[in-house]
Amino acid sequence: MKAVYEKGLVEYKKAVKKNPQDANAYFNMSKAFDGLNEGRKAILAARKAQQIWEQKKDSENSAKARKRLRELYKNYNLNPQELGSPNS
Repeated sequence: MKAVYEKGLVEYKKAVKKNPQDANAYFNMSKAFDGLNEGRKAILAARKAQQIWEQKKDSENSAKARKRLRELYKNYNLNPQELGSPNS
């Protein structure tokens, strides 16, 4: 399964490089990082997706990202303050 997540990350990173406003790529990147047990990176990618969706006024996907973030913070026993500002 690790190889699947790693391959996915390569593709999502390409997508983000092509279009830095691709919130879906960031969201999927978050899932791949989570699959590789890289919690901090998963959270940062999900934060970026949420930020983009909020800028686009996409409340449905923004809510999906917030839910994902709550799950990630809980699963990795982290809190938002430990990772700094989502804009940094």
